[in-house]
Amino acid sequence: MSVYGVDANYGASWTEVGDFLVRAGLRFDQTKTPAQLGTISADFSESFTERPVQGATSKIYVALYGWTIDPLSEYYVIEDYGDFIPGPVNSDGSPRTNYGTITADDGTYDIWAMPVKNRDAITGPNKDFTQIFSVRKVRRKCGHISVSEHFSKWGSVGLPLGKLEEAMFLMEAQNNSGTIDVTATVTVK
Repeated sequence: MSVYGVDANYGASWTEVGDFLVRAGLRFDQTKTPAQLGTISADFSESFTERPVQGATSKIYVALYGWTIDPLSEYYVIEDYGDFIPGPVNSDGSPRTNYGTITADDGTYDIWAMPVKNRDAITGPNKDFTQIFSVRKVRRKCGHISVSEHFSKWGSVGLPLGKLEEAMFLMEAQNNSGTIDVTATVTVK
């Protein structure tokens, strides 16, 4: 991964990975909820390539990503992805629960969540937490993300977030090789 100057601008390449994750953006001190911090948004433009590993299910997605504590949650606002549609099923094949939809930024997102047990988290190994996904139905390579709208909607359907640890622009790839270039900003007002 190469980080280009300021903001969340980066490029990366990977070869036949099981799981590869890159991200850049904002870190917080875990003392305030997203609502206490202000209005969070992001603007982005990205381009990726994906070459599947033979005999494996290739997965790739691009998202605004982060963690909160109290409660411990891992979240994704997924804007772009490959042939595998993230959301309904976890990487290990376990199902997520659908919590409805949100309409934001000229698009519709499905909301998915699941409890995760005894896995590594931002606070250390062997943790239990909730994983929350908003997955854009019509994927896109650039645009504005009204992150706080997703946070608010999640709370209204019973998926409250805790104190914010990070808001990053992420790319995650599994069982493939590829490249990505990202120009992004993540802001709080």
